[in-house]
Amino acid sequence: MPRQERLHSATGIYHVMLRGINKQDIFEDDEDYIQFLKILNGLVNRHDDDGHILPAHCTFYAYCLMTNHIHLLMRELDEQIGESVKRIGVAYARYYNRKYERNGHLFQDRFLSEPVNNIEYFMTLMRYIHQNPVHAGLAAEVRDYPWSSWAEYEGMQTDYHICKTSPVIKRLDKTNLYEFVTMPVDSNNILDIDYGIGVNITDDDIKGKIAEISGLQLPTEVQNLAKSERNTILKQLCEYGANIRQISRVTGISYGVIYRAKSGS
Repeated sequence: MPRQERLHSATGIYHVMLRGINKQDIFEDDEDYIQFLKILNGLVNRHDDDGHILPAHCTFYAYCLMTNHIHLLMRELDEQIGESVKRIGVAYARYYNRKYERNGHLFQDRFLSEPVNNIEYFMTLMRYIHQNPVHAGLAAEVRDYPWSSWAEYEGMQTDYHICKTSPVIKRLDKTNLYEFVTMPVDSNNILDIDYGIGVNITDDDIKGKIAEISGLQLPTEVQNLAKSERNTILKQLCEYGANIRQISRVTGISYGVIYRAKSGS
């Protein structure tokens, strides 16, 4: 089956997601996260051998580096989005493979992307991307997570200034900025790590699987089980091929709880 052609963005802005091949972790320690940020910085703050400023390859508006995947909100400039993403993937894979003495691909073969054609969706993605660590249970609040671009929006001292923050800041004063980013997001139609996984598994399939492995007739009853038993069932559903959003919808259990059960944390 031929690959589906990427949807074109009229604004040149895309929400891009890279994930580890076979869902593997792509960051093992702080040094890995820092190296990835250096690569992003190298695409926007470019200089020749004499120190003269060169045009940026792209513009970043937001990023979030998760354990096994990455979200980028970016705009293509002097090269197409695929070329910039390839630069990022190749550079980081080269570093990672050398450090961990491995060979082969690090990222899933084809990155995922969706066009961002209006300011409303742009602002929705700003919230969604920065809320990712909270939903995954990696941070209590957006500002607690060290590997997203939110520190740049709050004007905190950072080693790199990767993102163009003015499109957001000019619409919101600083007193409303954090309130904005923590507003709930309807993420059902947003590209995420579960995109394209479990598409052949229906809600009825999930209900049947729950009954098969637990004996429960109502999927929402999974909420009432002991934590260890509940997490075992959630992990089995993920291994069955259901994605996290489906499981959350059917059982009423939060995304973060399912994510942690899936990863065994």
